Amino acid sequence: MAFPIDHLFTVTTDREAARTALAGMGFELSERGEHPGRGTSNHLMFFGRCYWELLAIDEPGPASALLGKATTLMGCALRTADAARDAAAAARLGASAGATEPVTRPVRVDGQWHTARFTIAPLAPAAPADVYFFFCQHLTPELVWPHERVVHPNGALRLKALYAVGPSGSSAERTLSVLLGSGGGDEPRIEYLSADTYRSRFGMPSTSAAEAPPHLAGLGFQVEDLDRCAAYLTKQRIPHRIQGREIQVLSNVVKHPIVFTA
Repeated sequence: MAFPIDHLFTVTTDREAARTALAGMGFELSERGEHPGRGTSNHLMFFGRCYWELLAIDEPGPASALLGKATTLMGCALRTADAARDAAAAARLGASAGATEPVTRPVRVDGQWHTARFTIAPLAPAAPADVYFFFCQHLTPELVWPHERVVHPNGALRLKALYAVGPSGSSAERTLSVLLGSGGGDEPRIEYLSADTYRSRFGMPSTSAAEAPPHLAGLGFQVEDLDRCAAYLTKQRIPHRIQGREIQVLSNVVKHPIVFTA
Protein backbone atom coordinates (compact mmCIF):
# COMPACT_ATOMS: atom_id res chain seq x y z
CA MET A 1 0.00 0.00 0.00
CA ALA A 2 1.24 3.51 -0.80
CA PHE A 3 -0.33 6.93 -0.55
CA PRO A 4 -0.69 9.62 -3.24
CA ILE A 5 1.36 12.80 -3.06
CA ASP A 6 -0.49 16.01 -2.29
CA HIS A 7 2.55 18.26 -2.37
CA LEU A 8 6.31 18.39 -1.90
CA PHE A 9 8.17 21.17 -0.22
CA THR A 10 11.57 22.77 -0.39
CA VAL A 11 12.75 24.68 2.67
CA THR A 12 14.66 27.95 2.59
CA THR A 13 15.77 30.61 5.05
CA ASP A 14 15.90 33.21 2.27
CA ARG A 15 12.43 33.24 0.79
CA GLU A 16 12.96 36.15 -1.56
CA ALA A 17 16.18 34.76 -3.07
CA ALA A 18 14.56 31.36 -3.61
CA ARG A 19 11.36 32.90 -5.00
CA THR A 20 13.39 35.01 -7.42
CA ALA A 21 15.43 31.99 -8.53
CA LEU A 22 12.34 29.86 -9.20
CA ALA A 23 10.54 32.68 -11.00
CA GLY A 24 13.63 33.13 -13.18
CA MET A 25 13.45 29.43 -14.10
CA GLY A 26 9.93 30.02 -15.37
CA PHE A 27 7.76 28.85 -12.49
CA GLU A 28 4.59 30.77 -11.70
CA LEU A 29 4.42 31.18 -7.91
CA SER A 30 1.43 32.12 -5.80
CA GLU A 31 1.62 35.24 -3.66
CA ARG A 32 3.18 34.96 -0.24
CA GLY A 33 1.20 33.01 2.35
CA GLU A 34 1.78 32.73 6.09
CA HIS A 35 1.25 30.03 8.73
CA PRO A 36 0.23 31.90 11.91
CA GLY A 37 2.12 30.77 15.00
CA ARG A 38 4.47 28.48 13.07
CA GLY A 39 7.14 30.98 12.00
CA THR A 40 6.85 30.08 8.31
CA SER A 41 5.61 31.55 5.04
CA ASN A 42 5.31 30.07 1.57
CA HIS A 43 4.75 30.29 -2.16
CA LEU A 44 3.02 27.51 -4.12
CA MET A 45 3.51 26.20 -7.66
CA PHE A 46 0.67 24.06 -9.07
CA PHE A 47 0.98 21.10 -11.47
CA GLY A 48 -2.15 19.05 -12.10
CA ARG A 49 -2.93 17.03 -8.95
CA CYS A 50 0.23 18.03 -7.08
CA TYR A 51 1.87 21.23 -6.01
CA TRP A 52 5.36 22.25 -4.98
CA GLU A 53 5.70 24.45 -1.93
CA LEU A 54 8.56 26.83 -1.27
CA LEU A 55 8.51 26.94 2.53
CA ALA A 56 10.44 29.74 4.21
CA ILE A 57 11.46 29.57 7.85
CA ASP A 58 11.18 33.19 8.93
CA GLU A 59 11.57 32.87 12.69
CA PRO A 60 11.97 30.15 15.35
CA GLY A 61 8.96 27.85 15.54
CA PRO A 62 7.76 24.26 15.00
CA ALA A 63 9.45 24.08 11.59
CA SER A 64 12.90 25.14 12.83
CA ALA A 65 13.98 21.50 13.25
CA LEU A 66 13.85 21.13 9.46
CA LEU A 67 16.96 23.29 9.21
CA GLY A 68 19.07 20.38 10.42
CA LYS A 69 18.20 18.20 7.43
CA ALA A 70 20.77 17.27 4.82
CA THR A 71 19.07 18.64 1.73
CA THR A 72 16.67 21.45 0.98
CA LEU A 73 13.98 19.17 -0.50
CA MET A 74 12.69 18.34 2.95
CA GLY A 75 9.33 16.79 2.80
CA CYS A 76 6.31 15.21 1.29
CA ALA A 77 2.68 15.72 2.19
CA LEU A 78 0.52 12.71 1.40
CA ARG A 79 -3.00 13.31 0.12
CA THR A 80 -5.86 12.05 2.26
CA ALA A 81 -9.58 12.55 2.75
CA ASP A 82 -9.26 11.40 6.38
CA ALA A 83 -5.94 12.10 8.12
CA ALA A 84 -6.75 10.05 11.23
CA ARG A 85 -7.85 7.02 9.22
CA ASP A 86 -4.80 7.00 6.95
CA ALA A 87 -2.41 7.67 9.84
CA ALA A 88 -3.78 4.51 11.47
CA ALA A 89 -3.37 2.62 8.18
CA ALA A 90 0.25 3.80 7.89
CA ALA A 91 0.90 2.72 11.48
CA ARG A 92 -0.31 -0.78 10.62
CA LEU A 93 2.33 -0.83 7.89
CA GLY A 94 5.03 -0.08 10.44
CA ALA A 95 5.26 3.71 10.15
CA SER A 96 5.29 5.92 13.22
CA ALA A 97 2.18 8.10 13.09
CA GLY A 98 1.56 11.15 15.24
CA ALA A 99 -1.68 12.69 16.39
CA THR A 100 -3.72 14.84 14.04
CA GLU A 101 -3.56 18.60 14.45
CA PRO A 102 -5.32 21.55 12.82
CA VAL A 103 -3.44 24.05 10.65
CA THR A 104 -4.77 27.28 9.17
CA ARG A 105 -3.44 29.76 6.66
CA PRO A 106 -4.88 33.12 5.54
CA VAL A 107 -5.45 33.21 1.79
CA ARG A 108 -6.69 35.93 -0.52
CA VAL A 109 -9.15 34.88 -3.21
CA ASP A 110 -10.54 37.47 -5.63
CA GLY A 111 -9.33 40.26 -3.36
CA GLN A 112 -11.03 38.86 -0.25
CA TRP A 113 -9.27 37.25 2.71
CA HIS A 114 -10.32 33.79 3.86
CA THR A 115 -8.89 31.13 6.14
CA ALA A 116 -7.75 27.89 4.56
CA ARG A 117 -8.03 24.95 6.98
CA PHE A 118 -6.20 21.64 7.05
CA THR A 119 -5.83 18.60 9.27
CA ILE A 120 -2.35 17.11 9.29
CA ALA A 121 -0.81 14.04 10.88
CA PRO A 122 2.98 13.57 10.97
CA LEU A 123 4.49 10.18 10.27
CA ALA A 124 7.83 8.52 9.62
CA PRO A 125 8.84 5.25 7.93
CA ALA A 126 9.85 2.32 10.13
CA ALA A 127 13.53 2.67 9.15
CA PRO A 128 15.49 5.94 9.57
CA ALA A 129 14.90 8.43 6.76
CA ASP A 130 15.76 12.09 6.30
CA VAL A 131 12.28 13.00 5.08
CA TYR A 132 9.50 14.89 6.83
CA PHE A 133 6.28 13.07 5.93
CA PHE A 134 2.78 14.03 6.94
CA PHE A 135 -0.78 13.44 5.84
CA CYS A 136 -2.53 16.57 4.59
CA GLN A 137 -6.32 16.70 4.59
CA HIS A 138 -7.65 19.79 2.83
CA LEU A 139 -10.82 21.00 4.56
CA THR A 140 -11.18 24.02 2.26
CA PRO A 141 -9.58 22.92 -1.04
CA GLU A 142 -11.41 25.64 -2.96
CA LEU A 143 -9.29 28.21 -1.11
CA VAL A 144 -5.96 26.54 -2.01
CA TRP A 145 -6.22 25.02 -5.46
CA PRO A 146 -6.55 27.44 -8.41
CA HIS A 147 -9.84 27.42 -10.28
CA GLU A 148 -8.03 27.54 -13.62
CA ARG A 149 -4.90 25.81 -14.87
CA VAL A 150 -1.72 27.65 -13.93
CA VAL A 151 0.47 28.46 -16.95
CA HIS A 152 4.19 28.31 -16.22
CA PRO A 153 6.41 30.30 -18.60
CA ASN A 154 8.83 27.35 -18.83
CA GLY A 155 5.99 25.15 -20.11
CA ALA A 156 5.86 22.81 -17.09
CA LEU A 157 2.66 20.74 -17.15
CA ARG A 158 3.03 18.33 -14.28
CA LEU A 159 5.31 17.10 -11.57
CA LYS A 160 6.60 14.00 -13.31
CA ALA A 161 9.33 12.53 -11.08
CA LEU A 162 10.60 12.54 -7.53
CA TYR A 163 14.20 11.42 -6.98
CA ALA A 164 14.79 9.53 -3.73
CA VAL A 165 18.36 8.69 -2.77
CA GLY A 166 19.96 6.27 -0.33
CA PRO A 167 23.29 4.48 0.11
CA SER A 168 21.83 2.17 -2.53
CA GLY A 169 18.73 2.48 -4.66
CA SER A 170 17.29 -0.65 -3.04
CA SER A 171 17.80 0.74 0.48
CA ALA A 172 15.98 3.92 -0.48
CA GLU A 173 13.14 1.90 -1.97
CA ARG A 174 12.85 -0.45 1.03
CA THR A 175 12.61 2.49 3.41
CA LEU A 176 10.37 4.88 1.50
CA SER A 177 8.22 2.76 -0.82
CA VAL A 178 5.86 1.70 1.98
CA LEU A 179 4.60 5.30 1.92
CA LEU A 180 5.48 6.43 -1.62
CA GLY A 181 5.24 3.26 -3.70
CA SER A 182 6.54 3.67 -7.24
CA GLY A 183 4.17 6.41 -8.43
CA GLY A 184 3.43 6.85 -12.11
CA GLY A 185 0.25 7.66 -13.97
CA ASP A 186 -1.19 10.88 -12.59
CA GLU A 187 1.28 10.74 -9.69
CA PRO A 188 4.99 11.61 -9.84
CA ARG A 189 7.12 8.58 -10.69
CA ILE A 190 9.43 7.72 -7.80
CA GLU A 191 13.00 7.06 -8.94
CA TYR A 192 15.06 5.34 -6.24
CA LEU A 193 18.75 6.05 -6.80
CA SER A 194 22.00 5.21 -5.06
CA ALA A 195 24.15 8.13 -3.94
CA ASP A 196 26.72 7.13 -6.57
CA THR A 197 24.14 7.03 -9.36
CA TYR A 198 22.76 10.39 -8.27
CA ARG A 199 26.24 11.92 -8.21
CA SER A 200 26.99 10.57 -11.68
CA ARG A 201 23.69 11.67 -13.17
CA PHE A 202 23.61 15.19 -11.78
CA GLY A 203 27.29 15.86 -11.17
CA MET A 204 26.74 16.71 -7.52
CA PRO A 205 26.57 14.89 -4.18
CA SER A 206 23.08 14.35 -2.79
CA THR A 207 24.21 15.12 0.75
CA SER A 208 27.31 16.00 2.73
CA ALA A 209 27.17 12.73 4.69
CA ALA A 210 28.75 9.67 3.06
CA GLU A 211 26.22 7.20 4.52
CA ALA A 212 23.15 9.42 4.83
CA PRO A 213 19.78 7.72 5.34
CA PRO A 214 17.32 7.74 2.44
CA HIS A 215 16.10 11.21 1.53
CA LEU A 216 14.42 13.19 -1.25
CA ALA A 217 16.88 14.86 -3.58
CA GLY A 218 15.30 16.31 -6.73
CA LEU A 219 12.20 16.96 -8.83
CA GLY A 220 11.38 16.31 -12.47
CA PHE A 221 8.79 18.20 -14.52
CA GLN A 222 7.13 17.40 -17.83
CA VAL A 223 7.11 20.38 -20.19
CA GLU A 224 5.09 21.09 -23.33
CA ASP A 225 8.16 21.52 -25.53
CA LEU A 226 11.71 20.74 -24.41
CA ASP A 227 13.36 22.98 -26.99
CA ARG A 228 11.19 25.94 -26.01
CA CYS A 229 11.98 25.28 -22.36
CA ALA A 230 15.72 25.31 -23.12
CA ALA A 231 15.33 28.52 -25.14
CA TYR A 232 13.46 30.13 -22.23
CA LEU A 233 16.17 29.20 -19.73
CA THR A 234 18.85 30.50 -22.09
CA LYS A 235 17.00 33.79 -22.55
CA GLN A 236 16.65 34.14 -18.77
CA ARG A 237 20.35 33.32 -18.37
CA ILE A 238 19.58 30.37 -16.12
CA PRO A 239 22.57 27.97 -16.04
CA HIS A 240 21.50 24.52 -17.20
CA ARG A 241 22.81 21.50 -19.02
CA ILE A 242 21.21 19.14 -21.50
CA GLN A 243 21.72 15.45 -20.89
CA GLY A 244 20.07 13.43 -23.63
CA ARG A 245 16.39 14.38 -23.61
CA GLU A 246 16.36 16.15 -20.28
CA ILE A 247 17.36 19.59 -19.07
CA GLN A 248 19.00 19.84 -15.66
CA VAL A 249 19.02 23.05 -13.66
CA LEU A 250 21.51 23.00 -10.78
CA SER A 251 20.96 26.19 -8.82
CA ASN A 252 23.17 27.71 -6.14
CA VAL A 253 20.01 28.91 -4.39
CA VAL A 254 17.63 25.96 -4.71
CA LYS A 255 20.13 23.26 -3.85
CA HIS A 256 18.63 20.21 -5.47
CA PRO A 257 18.28 19.33 -9.17
CA ILE A 258 15.29 20.55 -11.13
CA VAL A 259 14.85 18.43 -14.26
CA PHE A 260 12.70 19.14 -17.32
CA THR A 261 11.67 16.38 -19.74
CA ALA A 262 9.15 16.08 -22.55
